[in-house]
Amino acid sequence: MIVVTTFMTTDKGYRKILENKLYDSYIYKHIRYPVIDEEKWKLLLFLVEQHNALTPVQREKYIISTMLVQIALDTHDFVPIKQKADTESEIVKKQLQVLSGDYYSGLYYLLLAEAGEIQFIQILANAIREINELKVTLYYEEQLPFETWLNIKMKLNASLFVHVAKHLYNPELESIIQNWLMYRRIDTEEANYGQSLLLTEWEARNDNAAASVPLINGKLIRNYEKAVYRAISNLSGSNLFMEQFIYSQETNEMRTSRL
Repeated sequence: MIVVTTFMTTDKGYRKILENKLYDSYIYKHIRYPVIDEEKWKLLLFLVEQHNALTPVQREKYIISTMLVQIALDTHDFVPIKQKADTESEIVKKQLQVLSGDYYSGLYYLLLAEAGEIQFIQILANAIREINELKVTLYYEEQLPFETWLNIKMKLNASLFVHVAKHLYNPELESIIQNWLMYRRIDTEEANYGQSLLLTEWEARNDNAAASVPLINGKLIRNYEKAVYRAISNLSGSNLFMEQFIYSQETNEMRTSRL
């Protein structure tokens, strides 16, 4: 029987390390402090801690470097795209937002390079490349069908963790990770805002045209949830530990929070 690791102690330890890596008094005087997506954090801890072949040093480097990349990507996503000219203070804030994202990204590379983890540098670099390619598709393809657009959003949401999972285990976990993270994202946004932010994005993309706005609601959440359990039913014996993780999160009410 596979025993799922308890993460209370390791969670706090890794968070403290991450906080120390992130903190810069000048940056946070001008821009928002980074947030961590609790669902992604828990998934990452689980994937890395369950891999018995990794040394304690490797586990720390993999977890911290991966979250630095995620925070760098999220920080760049917070930079607003505006058609009209910015004020001087807005320009400074936007520049700091971009530079802070670059700073976090540089930290992941430095951390792994110092540890000699060249292969894992390449794993994360491949994920970043895929994410950027997906973002370019969203930006330039204006007439994407809703299902295609939503599928790209799902891949964007999970790409980093899919790449890590493939490196540590095998491609079989891709579907379960993609669908679970999307399910949890929509469910969390519904709980926090009364609707998924995907709806706001789709409306903005389609100039608020009511006829083009689909229903992003409980039905869609259930569709992703069903996809998760279909993926679970198809897991091979070596990956059954993921079933335990999914079930352990069913009653977990943790939402996105500050570090």
